[in-house]
Amino acid sequence: MNDLSNFKLTNPELEADIYYLTSDEGGRKTPVATSYRGQFRYDNHDWDAMQQFLDKEWCEPGDTVKVLLQTASPYFHCGNFFVGKEFEIREGATIVGKGKISKVLRQDFNYWDGATFLKLLDKSIKPYSDPDDLLGYRIDFDGLLPDEDGKIIGEDLEFIMTGNPECMMIVKAKAKTRVLRTIAAYVIDKWENHLATSNQLFKVDFATRTNWKGDLEMDFFKLTFATWHSIYLTGEIIVS
Repeated sequence: MNDLSNFKLTNPELEADIYYLTSDEGGRKTPVATSYRGQFRYDNHDWDAMQQFLDKEWCEPGDTVKVLLQTASPYFHCGNFFVGKEFEIREGATIVGKGKISKVLRQDFNYWDGATFLKLLDKSIKPYSDPDDLLGYRIDFDGLLPDEDGKIIGEDLEFIMTGNPECMMIVKAKAKTRVLRTIAAYVIDKWENHLATSNQLFKVDFATRTNWKGDLEMDFFKLTFATWHSIYLTGEIIVS
């Protein structure tokens, strides 16, 4: 067996306890070691997340191990985790482990939605309500979200002002590509670096489908956001 005592994750994001199923329970027949990278599955999506074992180097089927987790695509996981959230470790379609989050180490991974954001927001911070302010944001989206080459996001954006403080503005856009990671990276960059004000949160949701060739394509992508300084704005960017 390899010497695994020096294995350390560079940027651990979550701490969890994982029970590895026995072969009688449908799990593995052999132990797993620190640095293991089974499928990290939660909310009906599979992800890549490496594990660093904290209290042992090997875990036998039927045992529980405390681990640190580091995901390969962190921006997909922002806003999704809380202590006690359950997940699975899979190998293909086989569940080999069942886990529960014990600590959220990366701040922007902490769960939030519109209601929790408003509950925690300083009461002195009021919503964007001036029509000129909201018009300015619409102009920013119109000018900054579509890409110059027209290969990712089209120019015809639709705006819906809901009047709901938990989701004040919905921006709908048409995609010029069906590659999920291309859309996600582009929209998140535009939000974080060009559209958000001094404080911001975001989380993403998406759906994919398999086309007639058997390739995985994006059906829709949604970025839910909140941004604030002396006033706040909440909303969604929906790309379909």
